[in-house]
Amino acid sequence: MSVVDLSATPEAAPAGRSSAGIAGPIATVDVLDDLAAAAPAWRELAAHGAIATAFQRFEWIDAWQRNVGTPEGFRPLVVIGRDRAGAPAFLWPFVHRPGALTVARFPGLAHSGLNIGLWRRDAAAALTAADILALLRQAGRRHGIDLFRLERQPPRWRGLDNPFARLPHRPTVDDVPSQAFPAEPPEEVFKAVVSRDMRGRLRTKERKLEKLAGYRYLRATTVADADRVLDAFLAQKAAHFAAQGIPDVFAEPGVAAFLRESCRVGLADGRPGIELHAIEGGGEVIAVMGGVADDHRFSCMFNSYTTSENGRWSPGLILITHIVRDCAARGLAGFDLGPGAASYKGFFCREPENLFDSEVAVSLRGRLAAPLLAGLAEARRRAKQNERVRALVHRLRRLVGGEAPARPD
Repeated sequence: MSVVDLSATPEAAPAGRSSAGIAGPIATVDVLDDLAAAAPAWRELAAHGAIATAFQRFEWIDAWQRNVGTPEGFRPLVVIGRDRAGAPAFLWPFVHRPGALTVARFPGLAHSGLNIGLWRRDAAAALTAADILALLRQAGRRHGIDLFRLERQPPRWRGLDNPFARLPHRPTVDDVPSQAFPAEPPEEVFKAVVSRDMRGRLRTKERKLEKLAGYRYLRATTVADADRVLDAFLAQKAAHFAAQGIPDVFAEPGVAAFLRESCRVGLADGRPGIELHAIEGGGEVIAVMGGVADDHRFSCMFNSYTTSENGRWSPGLILITHIVRDCAARGLAGFDLGPGAASYKGFFCREPENLFDSEVAVSLRGRLAAPLLAGLAEARRRAKQNERVRALVHRLRRLVGGEAPARPD
């Protein structure tokens, strides 16, 4: 652990401390390399309404770190700003893996769809771009970081302008299609989100599924349901990936264990780290969607549907209609379907999040690498926006897999 004392002069600062000259409510900054040590401040911020996305919940990040991050060599790096009373005012969680180029990123990596850290509003308003850069570089130098790569950030969250947006930034590779809910009763929200034509088409298809014994929609509330639904998801996704000739990312070391733990933790209190939604009938789980949620938004992390004949009736789209109703009934302000473009997402989400990425170089190696990494990311973004490139990728997947790609619905 290291501490930056922002109220001390360089001459008066004790060993391990330095002055950063930051105005406003921030007096000291802790830089921790252990999640357990950061947990009290983390939970205090969350309990007092700090602005964050559900991907920044301590339990979600802790489960990812133990099951995926640590085995893969990633180490935590948590920056905590405190006011003059010692209370936490912001918390920035990162992970890094030492190497020829040591890059610090938000925890969860590709599993985390929206990143902003945790912010008290007064701290978010007080920090300038120069302040943020100084704190990142001080933390980076003390812990051997060459470059901070801050990906998939919303420019605004719950009425707060993201302070990291004050840094130089660029559009992220994959945007997140989202949809805010109008301030209406749940059924009116449903009608506003799902068009009349889509409601009619999917209702006709759902009648086919309703003939199956025990057909129902559920949000998993017991460990038994969570395990059963997650097992179905993993099997369905493996089958679809194999058909498309794509490596199964959920079969990578530790990922299934991370998902299972996150689906269980907090379940008894009605706040699991990952919510599981499904429709089932005829003795099988027909479609699954998992995601994170707080009292503001549900964000999709993954989804799948059966490879049986029941997959003919667009069960993935039907499941989304149930999730919209569930989110509206719980008073959420909206939902999103996760990073990446797919035609089915446009049926429900018509508000792109316009996420951004930033690179903050710390060392000479970081300064050399930053423009290269940014250029590669921009090339990927442009390629994904090119219809010809996307069509070519789909054709190649079809050739490798030996059959047509799995339908998104």
